[in-house]
Amino acid sequence: MRVLVTGSTGPSVPDGAWPDEAGDPAPAWPGGDGEPASARSVPAPRDVARWWAETAEATPGRPQDGVRVHHVGLATSGPAFLDAVALVAPELLAGVVPGPGGRDVPVAVRRDVRTGTVYADASQVPAADDLGTHDDTSHRRPPGGLARSLAASTAPRASDALGHLLALCADAARTVDGRPGRVVLGTGGARSHDAGAGLLRALAGTVDAPVADQLRTARDALRGAHLVAAVATDAPLLGLHGASAALAARGVDDAVAQDLERALGAFAHDVAAAVEVLDRDGGGPLGRDLLAASGPRRLAGVPGAGSGGGAAFAVAALGGRLVPALRVVAGAVGLDERLADADLVVVVADELGAHELGDGAVHEVAHRAARHAVPVVVVARSVVAGRREQAAAGLSGVYAWGEDPPRSLVERVARTWSRT
Repeated sequence: MRVLVTGSTGPSVPDGAWPDEAGDPAPAWPGGDGEPASARSVPAPRDVARWWAETAEATPGRPQDGVRVHHVGLATSGPAFLDAVALVAPELLAGVVPGPGGRDVPVAVRRDVRTGTVYADASQVPAADDLGTHDDTSHRRPPGGLARSLAASTAPRASDALGHLLALCADAARTVDGRPGRVVLGTGGARSHDAGAGLLRALAGTVDAPVADQLRTARDALRGAHLVAAVATDAPLLGLHGASAALAARGVDDAVAQDLERALGAFAHDVAAAVEVLDRDGGGPLGRDLLAASGPRRLAGVPGAGSGGGAAFAVAALGGRLVPALRVVAGAVGLDERLADADLVVVVADELGAHELGDGAVHEVAHRAARHAVPVVVVARSVVAGRREQAAAGLSGVYAWGEDPPRSLVERVARTWSRT
């Protein structure tokens, strides 16, 4: 019997909003191979795989050919994103990028030398509290004037450091013979909220140039690198479900969020017009195919454009693709091939509810497992989805450890599913 254990390798970093000055505390997540600190901690797939294997080995009536347990991690954002792709991108590169105030910020990226792909996590770089010293009436770099008129605790954060990170990744991705490589930026958890205005500004190396000139120069600075934004949400940049709308959940005043929405909207209009001009003139890496279905002026409405406070919007403007982060990781680690070789899939989750069944790891794994007719079992801290939702998702079994130690539940489930 072949068992594949999967799930998130670590906690997700909140997307679509910036953290407070002290940063958001990371949810509890075991980092070692020992027992999690409490029942409220979610064990990593590797821990669950070990517990399952030890239990199955001692279970009477197990399959004659034994039980082989493998594990693979998934992630959408934060440091866990880089951890998840370590299997295919084992080379860890360290560097520094200019941060707010001119100080050096240490960063780490992973490189897959076989495919010339560099993976980066946007949450590791800080965001500036002020977007520059340009004129208050300018809409070229939102929302600089607004930044000075708001309280420091709610001032928008600039993404300049992300631009420097992208430049570093583009250089690292180049092959030995100088050909451009591929850069995958996990935008979820980015600390900025400026629709990538600072990102473009940093790549272009200019402050006062028109948006079209900045965009052209920024594209040239990437030297042909193929960009992918691994987005943690399908939220657009603007609108009721856009990046600024998500700020309310983080305690940002509604009036501030509305001002940001207007400023980002003005900037998005300028960027979309610049994209249209550059692509028409042949200055865009993807030409007119960038948004064939919706047109360049609807760039802000592309699903995922609001990820990372709009950092994904800037990636799209640079000619990059927006792809759900779970799909990026699943493709990188060969999840489909692993599922085809499994007899049972076990997904580890925190709460089995609307998120996990809608666009979380459980949905991604169950959808792929259905193609191979492989049963899917979920072990979670809590379960709020009803039996009907579970059945509709194609789940063969759902178990919650609640306030009990998660290992006890895993061992019990392993004994049940390991018997022939």
